[in-house]
Amino acid sequence: MPDKTSPQQQKTKELKTFSVQVVTLDQIRNDKRKSALVYIIKSLKEVSEKGLSYLINYLKEEKKIDLGYNIIKIGNKIIVKELNDDIKLLLYVGIIEMDLKTRKLRLTSNGQEFLEGIKVIDKDLEQLLQLVEEYRNKIVAIDEEISLITTSIASRRS
Repeated sequence: MPDKTSPQQQKTKELKTFSVQVVTLDQIRNDKRKSALVYIIKSLKEVSEKGLSYLINYLKEEKKIDLGYNIIKIGNKIIVKELNDDIKLLLYVGIIEMDLKTRKLRLTSNGQEFLEGIKVIDKDLEQLLQLVEEYRNKIVAIDEEISLITTSIASRRS
């Protein structure tokens, strides 16, 4: 039987804070890496972060196109830390959104307006978007694999 005179343990909550630099649409417009990422997401309609990571890796490894991301491979896993940061910024300014059910990224109406405001598509970007189309089937397969895993996990919890 517990001793009533012993002090009760206090539960504490840890508050995690992180700082993010304030970003404007003009800064994103002038950043080739982020604006290219927005065009890629638009081209794919919906894509997971994992799918984007694999796409960036395919472009760098197979087509020698460097979008400015550092890629770390651990076994079969591909980690692109800067990609996660760029996605957070694009979500913050409202250019992209994440579907809560599928966890896939897609362009918002603000994102469409943002791209219409740029209207300057150079040859490098056209070539990049053609290569994205080449890899579409591989990326869709990766995203479907993720969908199957999340659906099976969700059904087990029910």
